Formats: sequence, C-alpha cells, structure tokens
Amino acid sequence: MPVVDPILRHSCTFGRLGAPLCRVVAMSALALLYSYTAPASAQSCPALQPYYPAHSPATPEEWAAKLPALEALLESCLLSDEYFAVLGAAQLNTGQVPQSLESLERALLTNPQNGAAQIDYAETLFLSGQLFAAIQINDALLRRQDLPENLQPMLLARRRLWQQQTLQHELMLEVTTGVDDNLNGAPMHSDLTITYGGTPVLFSLSPDNRPVRGAFAGLQLGGAWQFQRADYRHELVATVRVRKAPGTQADQVQGDWQYTFMVPVRHNQWELGAGTSHMMFRGSPLYSIGGVRARYVWGASECKPSLEGGAKQLHYHAQGIMDGTETSVTAGIGCSFAPSRQGVRLDAGVLDNRAQDPARPGGDRTGWNVRLNWQWQVGPSEFGAQLGYTSLDDGRGYSPLLDNDAVRSVQSQYLNLRYRRKFDSGLSLLVKLTHQQQHSNLVPFQNRGAVYEVGLTTNF
Repeated sequence: MPVVDPILRHSCTFGRLGAPLCRVVAMSALALLYSYTAPASAQSCPALQPYYPAHSPATPEEWAAKLPALEALLESCLLSDEYFAVLGAAQLNTGQVPQSLESLERALLTNPQNGAAQIDYAETLFLSGQLFAAIQINDALLRRQDLPENLQPMLLARRRLWQQQTLQHELMLEVTTGVDDNLNGAPMHSDLTITYGGTPVLFSLSPDNRPVRGAFAGLQLGGAWQFQRADYRHELVATVRVRKAPGTQADQVQGDWQYTFMVPVRHNQWELGAGTSHMMFRGSPLYSIGGVRARYVWGASECKPSLEGGAKQLHYHAQGIMDGTETSVTAGIGCSFAPSRQGVRLDAGVLDNRAQDPARPGGDRTGWNVRLNWQWQVGPSEFGAQLGYTSLDDGRGYSPLLDNDAVRSVQSQYLNLRYRRKFDSGLSLLVKLTHQQQHSNLVPFQNRGAVYEVGLTTNF
C-alpha cells in the first residue's frame, strides 16, 4: 500500500549546486510515494507517518528533532525499507552523510525499487564525491515508468547541475599591495667573514646586497580547469604572478602550471602529476623547475592518508653549476570536516638533491621537511594558515673561503596567514601575512623577511 499522507503536500525546486540540504528533504518526501509498508516479518515496526516532518520543505532542525525517535526504532524495523529510507533522509539532512549512505544502502538491499531511498542515495553519493554513481542512479529514476510528473522536473534539474560538474573552469584575478622587509632576499648580516690563506678577513657587503625594505604592488592571474569522467579526472592549474617594487631592483615575475591525472581505485585514488615553475628576478631569468609526482590516497572517510613520490629538475640560469635533481618521498594525511567547514592537511617527507656538476659547492644534499595546511570557512569569511619547516645538509664542505670549508647546514621555516571576505558583488577582500626565516651555520645563508599584503580578488 503506497504511503500518500502527508507526503503529497511536499514540493520543492532545486536551486544552485551546494544549496542547503533541506531542499533534498522535500524532494525525498515526494519520492516516498514509492515506499511500501514493511513485510509481514517486520510487523513490530510501527507506522512511520508520524516520523515525517510536518512542514514542507522541512528544515534540518525538524529532521534533527525526529532523528532520536527514529534511531530508537532500529531493532523493531530491521526489515523495513521504508524505515531505513526515512532514517537515511534524516541523517542526510542533518549532515551525517556516511551514516546516511549506510542506511539508504540497507533500504535498497531490502527493496531495490524504493524510490525515496534511490533519490536520497543519489544525493548522498554526490556529497561523498561519487559524482558519476549519483548521475547513474538519477538517470535510472528518470527512466522509471511510474515516475510522478511533479518529480521529473526536479530530477532533470538535479541532473543538469551534476552534469556541469564534469567540466568546470574558473579564472581568478588578484590585485594587492603591501610591504616586504626583504625585497631582494639578502642575508641578515651586513658583514661577512671569509678565510683567505688561513686568515679570517672581514668584508662589509655593498648596499645592493643588504636587505631592502619597501612597498610593492602585485598582480596575479590564474586559471583552473577540470574534466571528469566515471573512471578518471583531469585537472590543470596555471598562474602568473607579477610583483613591482618602485624604486628598487627587486621586481619579480613567476609562472607556474600543474597538471594532475586522477584514477579512482575502489575507495582509493591514484594521482599522477607534472608541472613547471619559472622565476624572473630584476628582469633576468633566475631559475626553472620541472617535476613529476605520483600519489596514492587511501579511503573515502573524513581523513585520508596518502603516500607520494616525486622528482624535480632544478636549473639556475646564471649559475649552472648549482643545477641538480631532487627526489622526495612524502607521507601525509588530509582531513575535511563538513559540519564545521574546516580542512587540515599534514605532510612530512625526506628529500635527496643530487648535483649535476661534481664541482657544485657542498656537493649532494639530503634533508627532510614538514608542512601543515589549515582552512576554515565561516559564512562569507575564510581563514587559512600554512606552516613549513625544511632542513638540508650538504654532503661536503661548501667552500674553503667560508669557515674553513665547513659543511653547510640550512634550516628554513615559514608561516603564512590569510583572511578572505567574500562580498555579494563577487569581489573578495584579501589580507595576508607571510614570515620566513632561514638559519645556517654559514653567515651568507642566514636571512629572514616578513610580507604584509592586502588586496582584492575576483573569480569568473
């Protein structure tokens, strides 16, 4: 016997992707026309109409109020597909996506034709990142001969929105201004001691080789493209950054691109990537870096561990003797917490840098690094932080002129804090603070600097 009351009173219209999940509730309620009473073996399960929200569309708060009573019926309704369909809807609309996925799967195992469970199951799959599985189930619903006419426009609208996710592109323009404590990346100390003929000699650096503090203007243009299919995904990200510092010789131009090919393997994923980075400083090429990487990500839960291996070719245009090949192995874990809209990622790895020229000062280098990224979105505001630490040791003495050919050791650390506030106009206010410091047993490689930056960004 189909359930018809109070379900027939519900209706909704889907809006933009990512709209509040309460709109799914109304759609699910209409779909409960497909639900049937529990089989005879589940006669202890009570009638479930009192456990549906009274309003249309229902709010997450209404579903949250119904959820404890629904959970209390679990042992009595183990064989009722209608029960698990309603429980899954309540969990879905209160942000419990993994639990909703399990409940809706149980409903469909009991009754594969339960339309309510199918509709919510497709939505849950989409929210879990399984886009093509969600589209497949949505298409199967559209092919049903018993589909009510008032459901078809909703399902078609949802399909169009999901289909748009298979090909996405976005451009970003950022204009900033700020102050840099060390525009030219010079050493902290103005005096340098070298060893000449076994005798230490003190030199004073010229003003051009001392830290220069000044204002700058920045411009960044970036683009991201994503093409997705059921069994693979392509991503390409490219950016160009220009920094102009009037009255100084510290202008910079940097161009980067990164391509990633992703292949899902059950609940895991392979990521294969390649990219390059080029920097110009004071109007001349400074360095070029090209690299490849492979990462394997485990699981489909909130926290996903990963293991990555990579290789880079580093070329310094004015100092070819410093060229090298760097390999790395990195283990990490990334967590995304949907209810609090926070994300955090921690990576730690080892690296090995091999000199291409045997005469390179310091020879080969080995070391390790740690990186932490955090992001939190609160309404139109977004907070973020990045911390990093890298330690490198040379394989032999750097130069007989520096501390009697001591082996160089370098430790670098950085902190980046950022705040973004989005406005209805499409513009965003951006505030950034970056601090970096490099320690070394050799004075020329000790430096630090802080950058304070404010500007506007827009996406289109």
